Amino acid sequence: MQIPEPLHAYDKLTLLVVADSKHAKTFLLKDREVTPLAEILNDFPLKDNEKSKEAETMSPGGIRSGHTEEKLDLEKERHFSHTLATELMHRLQEKTFEDLILAAPQEHLNEIVKALHNDVRARLVTSIPKLLTNEPVQDILARINQEA
Repeated sequence: MQIPEPLHAYDKLTLLVVADSKHAKTFLLKDREVTPLAEILNDFPLKDNEKSKEAETMSPGGIRSGHTEEKLDLEKERHFSHTLATELMHRLQEKTFEDLILAAPQEHLNEIVKALHNDVRARLVTSIPKLLTNEPVQDILARINQEA
């Protein structure tokens, strides 16, 4: 796909990552070309029956304790952030990209950036605190252009 003319081209190999807490879409930007890459999914290991079993544990005193839904969501988000960070580190080692653009809702963006390896974080040129995973690529690129 071509980047439309009013938007700027990318001189360096730039990896665009558009994420939420469940998945991330990746695109490679070079000159005026956009190449969709992989979609990274959250493979958090808890299944529904394990989640309810863990949430219903009893303490020695007979008081219910364990993970609340909030804690499980936080664990899922952290797991996904680390999965994404690992994938980005592999791509950097393979020299897939030189610059990184990251878009995610503010509440997830901080966790993702915190999980990034220092070498990957050093490549982060733009971060956009916005949920864009359901937007068309051209709209995402226009938003990046506005932010830059």
